[in-house]
Amino acid sequence: MINHTRLNKILQFTLILISMSICFDSLAKKPNKPPGTPLKKDCAKNLIAAKVVDLEFGTFDGTTAGTVTVTTSSSRSSTGPTLVGGTVNAAAFDVSNSLSGCDYYPVRVQIQRVPTDLTGPGAAMPSDIYVSSPTGTFILGATPGTPTRVYVGATLTTGAIQTSGSYTTAAPYKMRFSHRNP
Repeated sequence: MINHTRLNKILQFTLILISMSICFDSLAKKPNKPPGTPLKKDCAKNLIAAKVVDLEFGTFDGTTAGTVTVTTSSSRSSTGPTLVGGTVNAAAFDVSNSLSGCDYYPVRVQIQRVPTDLTGPGAAMPSDIYVSSPTGTFILGATPGTPTRVYVGATLTTGAIQTSGSYTTAAPYKMRFSHRNP
């Protein structure tokens, strides 16, 4: 005589194991690459980042200590110094790939967040890149060579009675663009 209760429990347990196996198996599989998609390493060799515009904080009255911030949309704000004009720009880079099919791999933006001093006629002013747009990862366009523009903003810390003049940095910010797995 067959014990149906025991058989049902064994059958239920087996079905649960099969379901779990299917779930874990589907999680482990990578998405299928379209035919003709190049290897990621070949895409990495053809990834191009070209500077379009330098980061510029514009002109400000340096009698009061504080910060001047330039956003990724090139808007500027201050916590102390009076903003008085000049050229204001977020840094801009055009990122593209000359190899067809590389739009399959997302591009990752990494910014080295090490404060960098701007030096000039007065005391050095520390600055810190804080954001990029797009952030994290983005997908390149499907047409090879068509760039995606990446904008970078930063915050500059000013001293009280900052000497006027042009301030630059000998150690530019380090940015890295790399292809990631989808």
